[in-house]
Parts: sequence; structure tokens; C-alpha cells
Amino acid sequence: MMAHARLLDALVFCLQCYFLLMSTTVERSYCWSSFEEGDKRFLLQETIDFCRLHNPLFLARPQWMRVATCLSAYCFAPCYLFIAFVALTGAWPRYRLRLALFLGAKLNALLFYHVMEFLSDTPPQHLLPYFVVEGPYLLSIATILYRLSHSQDDKTKLT
Repeated sequence: MMAHARLLDALVFCLQCYFLLMSTTVERSYCWSSFEEGDKRFLLQETIDFCRLHNPLFLARPQWMRVATCLSAYCFAPCYLFIAFVALTGAWPRYRLRLALFLGAKLNALLFYHVMEFLSDTPPQHLLPYFVVEGPYLLSIATILYRLSHSQDDKTKLT
């Protein structure tokens, strides 16, 4: 169980690093300015290209999307950092309540976001690429919930 648990912890850690990267680059840029063709900021032209094909609503920037993205960029980023720390240390039982509260907030935000996406006038048309980008958030939640539910007797915590 120990090696399996540490592999899951490494996955969670890597996902949190990915979320921090997206939060501090794409999301914060989206929060404060529009994206324009030829944007030279890190990862923005790739985001524009992707959204043009697979997520046009993101480029349309409705007010609710901008506000939700700003909240994600600034409120969830510290939680991603915290989860990365927990994954590194394996201290799942110690932070069970805080992690569960964050996961509830994140799951609520994700469900709202996807419902709004699919009920919009421009829903995602190509589901595989769309969920390749969005899926890591769901994978992270599932993996963390698994680690929380199997961490009571877990001896993988670093001392």
C-alpha cells in the first residue's frame, strides 16, 4: 500500500503544480485583460488557439466567467499550494477537514462552470479535447478523496 499511496501523492502533487501554473498564468491574465491574437504572455496564445476550437465561451468572456476565473485564480491558488504540501508530506489525516471543505468548494465551482458551459449558446463541441483540459481537476478531486478515505492507517507520511 505504501508505494501505491506515494504514487498517488506524486500524482496529486503534479496536478496541483499544473493548477498553480494555470492559475498564475492563464487565469490571472484572463481576470484582468482580454486575450488577443498574437498575445506573447506565457501560455496565452495556446489558450486562445485551444478555446477557438474547443471552448468559445471562454473567449467570449461573459461577466460570470470572468468573476469565476478571478475567484479561481486568487482564492483556489493557495489551496493548490496547500494540497501540494500535504501530498509531499503525506499528512492526509491531519488536514482531512480542511481538505474536504476545499474539495466541496472546488467541486461546486466545477459543477457550476460545466453546467454554464454546456447550457450556453456556444457549448463545447469537441468533448475529448475539452475534458483533456478540464479532466485533471476531476481526477485530482477523486484522487484526494481516495487518499483521504484510505489514510487513517497509512504509514506513508514523511517524518
